[in-house]
Amino acid sequence: MDRKKFLKYTGAGAGFLLAPSFVTSCVNASTNDLDDYEYPLQIPGTLEGDQLRASRSDLVIGDQFTLDGLQFNEALPGPTVRIKRGERFRVQFHNNIGQESIIHWHGMIVPPDMDGHPKDVISEGSYSYDFKINQRAGTYWYHPHPHRITGPQVYRGLAGFFIVTDDEEEALNLPSGEFELPLVIQDRRIDSSGRIYYNPSMPEQMMTGYLGDHILVNGVPSPYHEVQPQIYRLRLLNGSNARIYNIAFRNGNPFTVIGSDGGLLPNPVETNELLLAPGERADILVDFSKEVDEKSAELISKTFSVPSNGGMMGNMSQMMGQGGPEQGSEFPLMEFRIGNEGESSASAELPRQLSEISFPSEEDADRTRRIALDMEMMNGHTINGRLFEMLRVDEEVPKGDTEIWEFINNSAVPHPMHIHAVQFKVLSRSGNRGLIPTETGWKDTVLVMPGERVRVIVTFDAPKGLYVFHCHNLEHEDSGMMANLEIV
Repeated sequence: MDRKKFLKYTGAGAGFLLAPSFVTSCVNASTNDLDDYEYPLQIPGTLEGDQLRASRSDLVIGDQFTLDGLQFNEALPGPTVRIKRGERFRVQFHNNIGQESIIHWHGMIVPPDMDGHPKDVISEGSYSYDFKINQRAGTYWYHPHPHRITGPQVYRGLAGFFIVTDDEEEALNLPSGEFELPLVIQDRRIDSSGRIYYNPSMPEQMMTGYLGDHILVNGVPSPYHEVQPQIYRLRLLNGSNARIYNIAFRNGNPFTVIGSDGGLLPNPVETNELLLAPGERADILVDFSKEVDEKSAELISKTFSVPSNGGMMGNMSQMMGQGGPEQGSEFPLMEFRIGNEGESSASAELPRQLSEISFPSEEDADRTRRIALDMEMMNGHTINGRLFEMLRVDEEVPKGDTEIWEFINNSAVPHPMHIHAVQFKVLSRSGNRGLIPTETGWKDTVLVMPGERVRVIVTFDAPKGLYVFHCHNLEHEDSGMMANLEIV
């Protein structure tokens, strides 16, 4: 059944889609029993050479699950790119998966022909990338970006870390080597035979996105990792198609947030939970010497709520028995097993200032641009009332201008909004939620809850050309919740 028939037959378009099971599933996970962590965590290897090959492969995950998978360089996740600011990045992407694809370097500010716009897809053969790293140190990532099929390609395994370093970060002497752990968190759906499958229903495609019932960390189900009573740096990436995580430790112990999407924060922030939407990253320090008596520390996704939206959609929701905010359930992610080798480290004192950052002020803005996120009858999720068209320019911005973008979520589900070719600063959020620790730094993806207005400020200093911005719920993106931005 196509989109228009589905919305027609479900009555008034939006009403049926607000049924409790659909909205609840946007943040709830019904995971398998993960009390026993069976499999050791795997750390992605580093990209060697200048070739990045995407290929098909039948994968066995955790010796019990199978996946008709896609891999970069026969690795899951793909190999990690590690590079220093000022260096040049050159790689040849080879597409051998049997369908269109292109790579987007998420969070990187690169020329438009290097950014992975869907118009640049290749069906086979290769695509050459060559650009200079003029980027703050930070945890970035790469993944496919073809229109309509980004979700299944990422879900089946095509993603990897892109880690940039610079002199400012190196001067802090942060944990490195075995004490630095890149962790990509993803959910997958598994049938009774142990097969990982991707087959979203129309309600999932149109509303919640595709949500799994098992959690993988670095491609490993319910993993554990042996650590020493030391301070570790965890580079967290929400690489899921649609699921939001509220990162915490089961015992409630605090951790220190030092970085976000665009690198180091101005100052470290201590917290005991951190919301992470698809596409977002967080750089945190964890002191496992404080857990040594317990011998382990369990990383979980903690309960959180999603606001309900008012107006017509909210009233329809209430009429269908959907009263009050939906709750995200609590479920485990992985276990850290604390060894006894070596002496416990003393708690390191970070400097009060991590990074010199100059954010633009509201007075610097040349204009304010309002971006409406709606659920349209007969269309689905739209940006300013439109679905994506490949070459239509939706927003035109003069190069070098500073703008305030106000994302207005009129729909009943969350939307993590990602803008290509920029890093922005979150200014404010309506309601009571307020800014979270990662939003004190540079961002390229921001979560906009139902009914919220989120204001960000951004200077468009990337090379002139055509880029996109979109919801990073990949099913929303594939269904057309994306728009073209041209820097002129």
